[in-house]
Amino acid sequence: MAFDTQIQELAGANAPFTDQTAMDQWMNDGAREIINMLPPDLKSKCVSISILNATNGTTLDLDGKGEVLEVTRRSADSSGYQTPCRKVESMYGDLTNDSSSIYFASATDPAYWITSNSSGASTLFVKPTATNAQPANVYHIAYPSIDASAVSTIANFPDEAEYLVVLYAAIKVTEQIMTTEEDQEVYAPQLQTLKQDYQQGLQALSGGMATSQERR
Repeated sequence: MAFDTQIQELAGANAPFTDQTAMDQWMNDGAREIINMLPPDLKSKCVSISILNATNGTTLDLDGKGEVLEVTRRSADSSGYQTPCRKVESMYGDLTNDSSSIYFASATDPAYWITSNSSGASTLFVKPTATNAQPANVYHIAYPSIDASAVSTIANFPDEAEYLVVLYAAIKVTEQIMTTEEDQEVYAPQLQTLKQDYQQGLQALSGGMATSQERR
């Protein structure tokens, strides 16, 4: 069963909610919120790898990407290994080039930092600069792009959290329906149930972590 059908059934609308673009957006918004609240063991199921080298580019634009979990860099051209990069504060980034500095980065002790420009865009740098023979791997959260009408599963996302994304979207659909419904009390109990189910589901996955749902 496609996600949009599940959403409509949970919302309990008398007439189907037909704004597909809105449902897609709410599914994506819900996935982002849930990923950011997942415990580390489940968050690791949402990780993607971006490879930095001379071909792909030696820095990574983090726009649209989630939390950076770790960075590694190959230590030699042929016989090296992917070596963990230590993170340095952006203000010390240039000192990774200075062999006399405690921040100096070498192939066997690489480093990375993240800095933002005047427009707020964040970029990740690795030193020594990655090459095709000595690439760097950036392990970061990848937010899914969901078409609610086409799929019933979310790639690169924990299966046990998928139903929460549907609940999130169903809450938004119900709230949207209520804005045009004269008798809002018809949907109020259903909305409350959906919010409670969502909150309880998040707490179950995150070990009781408080959610932001009640603040909506």
